[in-house]
Amino acid sequence: MASCSESTGSQHTNSLSNRSETHPDAEITDTEIKGYLMKRARLTRKWKRQWFLLKNCNLFYSESPEGSLKKITLADADISETRVDKKKFAFRIRSKQNGRTYYIHAENELTQNSWMQAICFAKAAGNHGSASQACSIQ
Repeated sequence: MASCSESTGSQHTNSLSNRSETHPDAEITDTEIKGYLMKRARLTRKWKRQWFLLKNCNLFYSESPEGSLKKITLADADISETRVDKKKFAFRIRSKQNGRTYYIHAENELTQNSWMQAICFAKAAGNHGSASQACSIQ
């Protein structure tokens, strides 16, 4: 049976790191990644650089690693590529928990694919053996 703390594989690019040097939360394991991505603000719809941390079944973000973290629960979320605002390497996370859609933009295709794959693995691990809801990256 899968759980949020089980180890899953993911690829990392130079802009991503799988070890934390100064993060105030808990220690980072091999299944967790962190790095900067662009996130579209909900109200102003402007793109803002945000620091992201994928930890277990949650994606956290803030303005910097030292900032106050906001959480996106991935267990019941849908993830897919999108062309919002004509951004080439964008994807969206649609949270069923709060009904919100998060738009995220990576600097290149490799970074986008690495994050989407890692998020899908975290999402699948969060299903605790229930019917598979793993995402397919197109």
